[in-house]
Amino acid sequence: MTPHVYFHIPDLKKAQQVIELCRTLQFTAKPIRAADAGKTVGVLTEIPGAPTKTEKLPAGYTLPELLIFRDLGDTALDIFLKAYRQAGIPPVSLKAVVTQHNKDWSLYALVEELQQ
Repeated sequence: MTPHVYFHIPDLKKAQQVIELCRTLQFTAKPIRAADAGKTVGVLTEIPGAPTKTEKLPAGYTLPELLIFRDLGDTALDIFLKAYRQAGIPPVSLKAVVTQHNKDWSLYALVEELQQ
């Protein structure tokens, strides 16, 4: 399976750096829109059969920068993170791997959990 990196990075230069890194590593890179924060992680990361429910977001909610990884084994994740640092891309503090446990959560709920 091809590793996938989903990202929400408002800084266009930084987002382009992530896209280029993924291209170099032969990973798929896909942006997540801020407006999609109420959708489930499974829907956003294109998992077949994921629940399509949408959570209502708090008024004024702003989706922070984040990276979500799907279909990356430990080795591929390590390779990505090492290459990310070596490329000198500014860090993204919120990162997650899609799991059986979190795929049904809203992106908002995942971000809240990561920020804890």
